[in-house]
Amino acid sequence: MKKIIALAISMTLGSCAVDKNLLSSTEMKEWSNRNDTIFHKQIPVAMFTHYEVELYKGESVNELCLQQVNDTLFDITGLVKYVHTVHPKDKVQIISMYSILKKAYKE
Repeated sequence: MKKIIALAISMTLGSCAVDKNLLSSTEMKEWSNRNDTIFHKQIPVAMFTHYEVELYKGESVNELCLQQVNDTLFDITGLVKYVHTVHPKDKVQIISMYSILKKAYKE
């Protein structure tokens, strides 16, 4: 009996860890996509750039790659959660425009 209870608790805790990266149905209503652009409250926040398939530790890993349109307007965490909610089995990579511009100005 103790083993069953321990298993149930670990499964519950494990599912909570996964769910923290997903948006609720209410939060999803603020998001949309059209063509290769993702919108939050009708404001463009990122564009799909490419899709990668990697072989990592003997397993194939799919990765969606996005470029943030303007990282000063939006927190990247919500964007990652949106993409992960829509594509839960894929890795998510987001390139921030700010970091690219900041690097260019340093050179």
